[in-house]
Amino acid sequence: MIKIERLSHTYKSRNEQAVKDLNLHIKKGESLVIVGPSGSGKSTLLKSINRLIEPTEGSIFIDGEDILKVPLKRVSRLRGKIGMIFQHFNLVERETVLQNVINGRLRYNSAFNTIFGRFSAEDYLIVRASIKRVGLEAFENERVANLSGGQKQRVAISRVLSQEPEIILADEPVSSLDPKLMKEIMDLLACVCREKEITFVSTLHFLDFAKNYGSRIVGMREGGIVFSGTPNDLTEKAIIDIYGETEEWRLYGKTGF
Repeated sequence: MIKIERLSHTYKSRNEQAVKDLNLHIKKGESLVIVGPSGSGKSTLLKSINRLIEPTEGSIFIDGEDILKVPLKRVSRLRGKIGMIFQHFNLVERETVLQNVINGRLRYNSAFNTIFGRFSAEDYLIVRASIKRVGLEAFENERVANLSGGQKQRVAISRVLSQEPEIILADEPVSSLDPKLMKEIMDLLACVCREKEITFVSTLHFLDFAKNYGSRIVGMREGGIVFSGTPNDLTEKAIIDIYGETEEWRLYGKTGF
């Protein structure tokens, strides 16, 4: 589903190579969790897959097409297959739940209709089904600004589901939530991805969560992959390879960072 070859990216503004000659293959329907210390390149990798940033070099194949090299019109279609969930929700707070979630249908709408806010009856059926799937049907006309953090992330998930993606990328989707909500949101994401056979790639800080929700775990350090395996393969040595034997590892290494 996703094939990444020799991917590198340097942030010229701070002369920092965030990703270095990285290779990674992700199967259709796989649940992949990426872990690693801050600054290891996790977010850069996810944003590169969705072309939120332009990598310095390398290739990213989505269903066999290199999203970094195809014509711009085709880029838009490929990106339409990819839903993105962010740590801080990335919602329009002044708008209602429905108004936010309908934005997931933009890829199916003409520019003219989008400008005037015109969507089809089918679009609204899909959007309302997505809102119901995340348990927010009673909040359809509520402004997002009035919702809790957990509810806001559910709105973000609903918006992605209304997009009908083949891939969901989630960049620290639960880091701003309390432990109970973290589990609820990850359970929801895991369940909908299984139901719809969506390829799920997420970055997480907590190793316990990574083990629970990833069929495969990839560990990054200093822009490269230093570990790839099942949760059972994540030994104490592998954790040191990912995080280093630091004071933080001695304090928190067996539960996360």
